[in-house]
Amino acid sequence: MIYIQIPEEHDALGFIALATSGPPVVCLPHNTYGVINEHLRVLRQKHIPFKKLEAGTVRLPKPSRPHHEQI
Repeated sequence: MIYIQIPEEHDALGFIALATSGPPVVCLPHNTYGVINEHLRVLRQKHIPFKKLEAGTVRLPKPSRPHHEQI
């Protein structure tokens, strides 16, 4: 998986392009996405800027507790 960040001013169009391109996209906080090479081609074709991120620098969200679990 490749992690990218799309600038705020291009995020809405970038997300729509990623979401409608076919393969699933991993959406993370701060305009960050987990994508595959096919997604990068789509963004380049639509001239949507993005920055590749090092996998070790991307903070993945922690899973939440199930709603039925007592605290």
